Amino acid sequence: MVIEGAHKILKILGVDEGYLRLKWLSAAEGNVFAEEMRSFTKLLKELGPNPLARKDAPEELKAATG
Repeated sequence: MVIEGAHKILKILGVDEGYLRLKWLSAAEGNVFAEEMRSFTKLLKELGPNPLARKDAPEELKAATG
């Protein structure tokens, strides 16, 4: 439920929901974790920089991102 809510907020902000991923893994699944990180890193590179971190982003969005 939480991830769906976060995806809705990202959509409202105009941010691709691909920037957020949640996957539950066991400590015994090191190889699965490594593959998830490779996959997510590849996706983030394809999506490009965080649109909220752009210098020309509205001030309200910059403030919301810290």
